[in-house]
Amino acid sequence: MKKSHVLLVFTFLLLIPYICSLAIIGIGYNALVLHSAEICRTIIGALVGSIIMFAVKATIQRPVDLLAVQTNDGLLKQLLRFFSIRRRYFFLFANIVLDFILCFASTYLARSILTLDQIVGNSIGFVLLIMFVSTCLGAYVEYDNLSIDPQQH
Repeated sequence: MKKSHVLLVFTFLLLIPYICSLAIIGIGYNALVLHSAEICRTIIGALVGSIIMFAVKATIQRPVDLLAVQTNDGLLKQLLRFFSIRRRYFFLFANIVLDFILCFASTYLARSILTLDQIVGNSIGFVLLIMFVSTCLGAYVEYDNLSIDPQQH
């Protein structure tokens, strides 16, 4: 598979939904938690968010493995390995720590960029719409290679 094709699938099927998941965690945390600006509560929210992100990565393990097999580019292979949970424990721990930092930043950015009305309003709906369209596009582009039975039409 060409590098541009793998990059397109990576962007629509993995990267955009990952960023949307972080946004959902940040917006949802700020919408649900009273006094969400307290550092202790934000740390707990980021910890729960990093566990959720680990679970999200578990669900996309098969497409990640299939894409990693089909690329020869070193940088792209490393980007795909970021989403892989089948690694040594040190890298798993580092991945969870990175997710914790990103979830912490997501809750902080959602709180500082969006107003309370936007947080409680329809901002999650827009993020979910972006995630849904992106996932559908990524799956459509690479349906044959990511399906369980590629010979099936």
